[in-house]
Amino acid sequence: MLAICPFCRARQEVPDPAPAAGVTCIGCHRRFAARRTAAQPAAAPAETAILRIERPHGVFDRPAVVAQRVAAVATAAAPLPRADSAPEDDPGPPLLAEPDAAEERAAQAALSAIRRQIAATPPQPAQQAQQAAQPAPLPDPTPEAPTARRIGVMLSKGGVGKTTTAVNLAAALAMAGRRTLLIDADTQGQAAYALGVSPQAGLTEFVEGLADADEALCPARDNLWLLAGGKALAGLKRLITRKDFGGERTLADALAPLDARFDVAVVDCAPGWDALSVNVLFYVGEVLVPVALEAMSLQGFSEFLQSFAAVSRYRPELSLSHIVPTFLDKRVRGPAALHDELAALYPGRICPPIRYNVKLSEAPAEGKTIFEYAPRSPGARDYAALARHVGG
Repeated sequence: MLAICPFCRARQEVPDPAPAAGVTCIGCHRRFAARRTAAQPAAAPAETAILRIERPHGVFDRPAVVAQRVAAVATAAAPLPRADSAPEDDPGPPLLAEPDAAEERAAQAALSAIRRQIAATPPQPAQQAQQAAQPAPLPDPTPEAPTARRIGVMLSKGGVGKTTTAVNLAAALAMAGRRTLLIDADTQGQAAYALGVSPQAGLTEFVEGLADADEALCPARDNLWLLAGGKALAGLKRLITRKDFGGERTLADALAPLDARFDVAVVDCAPGWDALSVNVLFYVGEVLVPVALEAMSLQGFSEFLQSFAAVSRYRPELSLSHIVPTFLDKRVRGPAALHDELAALYPGRICPPIRYNVKLSEAPAEGKTIFEYAPRSPGARDYAALARHVGG
């Protein structure tokens, strides 16, 4: 009969029956046992039998290969849709992923907390409600209106795009002809990095009297000046906390002389809640909140609303005027649904959303705004729309 070596696949004739000690291969000189398979019947003497030694199918396949085979079988077994069963409405962009059940529950819990906070807020008079729903346009730089419009970009949750929003919003307002001051109230000092400048002094030196306005203000672009932050702000926080009274107005008192120089001041705040955050709320007149469309950001927004309500009791003129949804990805169902929920909760304060765009994360490494790095990108169009909405 004919035997096949399991090692080198060489074929050779062996006596029938084969020796009990095995057969030596004529190709690789290794011994192997020549046995008939149990399912194969004994062949007639005139016929030639072939012995095949093979591994069982699928036993040593990798798990990924097995999973692919199972998926292929399930797809092949599924019935094909009929031509007349197409949906009447356009399903929209393709869904990359379904929202995670746990994250969806967390998002709904955060939205419920926001609804309770809104319900607990005392109603405003009709005129104040109309002013909150329709932000006032930026004032013209005239001698009769020396007070700059002050906008704080803040949320206690990090990673929602505060610095990106503050830098590009300030740049867009400056490009529109407004004399704009960008104040970095974050110890990370990322605003200077995003604009590609290296100021020698900043907010801390100006407030503490170590530098005057000409030394502290850093020209960043046409119509755009930067009052930089950084690690030195830790010392400014200690200075605020050591004051016996009036510590919450330290920034407001120090920055008031700059109002005559600018049309609008945009403040980039640090995540968290500390004495410097309270100072910013006592300085600005409007608050712009970037809210990433995810559960953790909504929870941070809910907590921020409680702190904001505590400060607004002492500053009734303070307005939560703008809510900016960020990281909107319409290919995924979760962010789009959360955007609709926010729009329903704040119909008069919701701003045009900022779509997810990789160019927004690449621009700071080049020291450029999104309008300089990728002027035709979705991020540039979205921040230009936000500046028109905020600027009136």
